[in-house]
Amino acid sequence: MGCPALGQSGDGVVTSEPRPSATVCVLYQGDPEIEVLMVRRSASARFMAGAWVFPGGVVDPEDHSAAAAAVVSGLDAGSTLTPWLTAGFREVVEETGIWLTDPPVVAPVGGAPVYAEATRTGRRFAGGKTAYFANWITPTMIPVRFDARFFMVEIAELVTPQPDQIEIDAAEFVAPGEALRRATAAEWMIPFPTQRTLALLAEFPTVAAALDEWTRRPVVPVQPRMKVGHDGSLEVVMPDDPGFDLLEDAEPDPGLLSRAAEVAAEQGKPIAEVTDDHS
Repeated sequence: MGCPALGQSGDGVVTSEPRPSATVCVLYQGDPEIEVLMVRRSASARFMAGAWVFPGGVVDPEDHSAAAAAVVSGLDAGSTLTPWLTAGFREVVEETGIWLTDPPVVAPVGGAPVYAEATRTGRRFAGGKTAYFANWITPTMIPVRFDARFFMVEIAELVTPQPDQIEIDAAEFVAPGEALRRATAAEWMIPFPTQRTLALLAEFPTVAAALDEWTRRPVVPVQPRMKVGHDGSLEVVMPDDPGFDLLEDAEPDPGLLSRAAEVAAEQGKPIAEVTDDHS
């Protein structure tokens, strides 16, 4: 990945342009709880090192290709979401070795082109079993920004992920409530949008119920703003939170992020500092 370009908003504030990206919640119906696949970004990563997230990444030019669309079943003809969905499938394979086919297959590619491998083996991703359910846009204060489309897909058979040990050094299926407990106990660093998604997942008794609800909900883009505390801490403020309209879409400030990370560490609740996206 390269550094995102800096642009300028209509009011003259310098901001980093959000890069199109895809995030995939791979869900399995456990006994009795939902389980979701989460991955840990390696300690050497220059972007969100050590954070536990859902698999995903930036939409690359190849994700717009006919070759990519050809290995995904159940696509809606002409859908503008196709590059995001194909990117999500590709990233899950690259990061965990899991092919979201029906049934799923674990076969790491070791750096080989995913779409070429899919064509060679005859594998087809189960596009018809996915649901687009959220769109998070990184606040302007963050130097590395994403326009992330979130998808969920259910797998009927539990598989064992095989992290690539480059970008991802650990992966596991976990109940959303347990992941949140680990975040609260400072055992896991989990970014804000991921925590919000986990909290929503924890409300559903089954994967079927989550899919049914979210396929009927309209997706509204969410771009939070950041509030800087007197001690240098940062607070994420959602569009429907009190005081949101009093905040500005501030320009990127890596120094503030570094200070916020120091404050969080001092409080025993470390956060993943966003510095670069060269991972």
